[in-house]
Amino acid sequence: MSPEDLTDAVNSMPPMETSDYHKAAAHICSQLDPDGVRVLENLIGDEDQATRGFNAFYVLLARHRRSLDASRYRNLYQRHASRFAAVPMRAVLESDLAMLDPTGPNLSAALRHATAALDAYPGNLALVAHRARMLAESGWSGVEVDPRELRDSLAQVGRAVEASPENARFRAVSAQLSALLGDFDTAAASIQRALDLEDSEQAGYAVRVVEYHRIRADIALRRETRAVRESLAESTEQLDASMKEQLARVSEEIRDREQKEIARLRSETLGSLGLLAAVIAFIVTSTQVAGDMPLREALRLLAGVAGMLALVFAAFGAAFGVGRPRRLLMPSVLGMILFALAYLPD
Repeated sequence: MSPEDLTDAVNSMPPMETSDYHKAAAHICSQLDPDGVRVLENLIGDEDQATRGFNAFYVLLARHRRSLDASRYRNLYQRHASRFAAVPMRAVLESDLAMLDPTGPNLSAALRHATAALDAYPGNLALVAHRARMLAESGWSGVEVDPRELRDSLAQVGRAVEASPENARFRAVSAQLSALLGDFDTAAASIQRALDLEDSEQAGYAVRVVEYHRIRADIALRRETRAVRESLAESTEQLDASMKEQLARVSEEIRDREQKEIARLRSETLGSLGLLAAVIAFIVTSTQVAGDMPLREALRLLAGVAGMLALVFAAFGAAFGVGRPRRLLMPSVLGMILFALAYLPD
């Protein structure tokens, strides 16, 4: 392209309010040679034609951005940006500059500048896609993004796709937003369509295709990650249900055992109290009877009563498992001796 044709092309670029502005810049950018770069640098410094100067500035920066030459982009921007402070489209260039930060993409700044540019030119579909891409990249980097904002941005990009169905970039951005919203089938179809639409004859084809393949790999990774999380959640839920069921069963078993033990203890207690009452009554009665008898006969009676009580308590202990059998042997023997004494002849 001759210097005259290049100057005319830059001078006649469409209004910045439309996405045709970016198409025209991309077309000029693809035809630049070293002489053309020098022509654009001269046009940038022309203070009499501010709009043409910004157009040249934009095209030349687009060339550096396409070639991923962050150093030249930054140097050129810093030299001339102050001259175009009043041009809202400069926010797009600042957004790109944030993405080319030498310490890594500054996504928050890139998204802020992209939003400012879209606010200035709301009808520019290229800016819609650019702002959506910055939002998607923020979400993919781990930043918490409001799902409502993602859905609104996806709806805007959807209108851009309808208006320009052959635009591969719009499809790629749509794929990123769909994946962030969990619609992986739509995301995979969109990124595949973006790859199909890319023209290998256009400049920067390899860079764009590599980016699209990165997006496709990220979509697959997110799909697998969600599947793993769902599987873990399901396993956790099943384990929790199983643990609750086991705890309920153990609790029920413990409760049943407690009820049985309480019933057994109640029965033993009542039996013990009944036996004790009978023994007390027996002792009282025997004592009363012995009081009216001669001393020798009274002693025999009381010895027999004591032996009988010893035998009764030994039998009670054996029946209810109170103490070891060896310990019950001595009271049993003592009881039999005392009981026998009651029947010894005078």
